[in-house]
Amino acid sequence: MNEKSDFYVGYLPQASSALRHFLRKVVLALGLLGVVLALALVLAQMPFAKSYFEFGKQRDFEGTLISEPYPELLVHRPGQIDPTQNTSAYLLVAPGKHGADALVRDFAGKEVHLRGQLIYRDGGTMVEVEPSSIRPTAIPAAGLGGIRDLGPVTLNGEIVDSKCYLGVMNPGQGKVHRDCASRCLSGGIPPLFIESDNGRQFLLVAQDGRPLRYEVFKEFIAEPISVTGELVQRADTRVLRIDPSQLRHNSE
Repeated sequence: MNEKSDFYVGYLPQASSALRHFLRKVVLALGLLGVVLALALVLAQMPFAKSYFEFGKQRDFEGTLISEPYPELLVHRPGQIDPTQNTSAYLLVAPGKHGADALVRDFAGKEVHLRGQLIYRDGGTMVEVEPSSIRPTAIPAAGLGGIRDLGPVTLNGEIVDSKCYLGVMNPGQGKVHRDCASRCLSGGIPPLFIESDNGRQFLLVAQDGRPLRYEVFKEFIAEPISVTGELVQRADTRVLRIDPSQLRHNSE
């Protein structure tokens, strides 16, 4: 074969010099394009939320256990005079995609000691309770703190499962997480409403203050929606009492 010819047959020892140079440029250009596309995809991703799950790290907790509307541990804050600010409320859940109702049923209203793994994000705190670790203490149960009525509100955001959102999964919201959130919420994990503008968290309950039934809000999970309800503050938790029939899908 003539070295100056650009024609190449596969069984020949090598391609022409011009063809070799051309192919090197093509391979280099494709490699650079791949790097640029990879960087663009990385930069286009939403940053991970600053949420935490202390997996494998068991902590000890003491406080007053309440079971309604959802299991919570009220931990006293020394030095706080305002009855609406003198306790912190830690949501309680069981391992896996399950609420803690069965674990706490015999201890409602009592001062208890328990062990569990801490989950937290943006001021919201949860404990995944170690089964069989709850035991009553000799300390008299503290008061449940005051409840402050903050009036009617209309908010835009989405419904998430509190366990994944607060730290077990990242991201723990949005349509990519809808199936997981649905399984958690159907298993008794408390629902949170996350306001779209600022990420504020609201514990969702029915108008009478009781837990929301999964069936009445399941079609709105991980969807952009608006909700109208009565906002109350209990301890450091914002609780939104809603009529599920007033949930509305927002146009995208």
